[in-house]
Amino acid sequence: MESERKRRNVAFEKRISELSATDMRVKVVGTVIEKDSSNTSIVIDDGNAKLRVLLDPDKFSGVEIGKLVRVIGIVVPPLEEGDTVELKGEIVQDFSKLNPELYEKYLNLKSQYNLR
Repeated sequence: MESERKRRNVAFEKRISELSATDMRVKVVGTVIEKDSSNTSIVIDDGNAKLRVLLDPDKFSGVEIGKLVRVIGIVVPPLEEGDTVELKGEIVQDFSKLNPELYEKYLNLKSQYNLR
């Protein structure tokens, strides 16, 4: 008997500033500006907002400050009023070869035509 594969929810591409506590699984792109080894987290900045990403230790070790990355993960709602959402990172991809101007145009077009 074949084992059934657990299907993940679709990850929607978003800007960090567009994230909300009701989002499930997202893809965000940003530059790593901080690494915290005490809780294996990073902070990424997309030029408009910042996001703390919680990572497993095996994913954390390969991340470098200053590198452009795309993180796919699950949104963690804020624990207290006034806190911001965080992301439980599942996949971290090197996006250092991404053209930021073209990517911004893509996001703007996607937003303009209400595409997910």
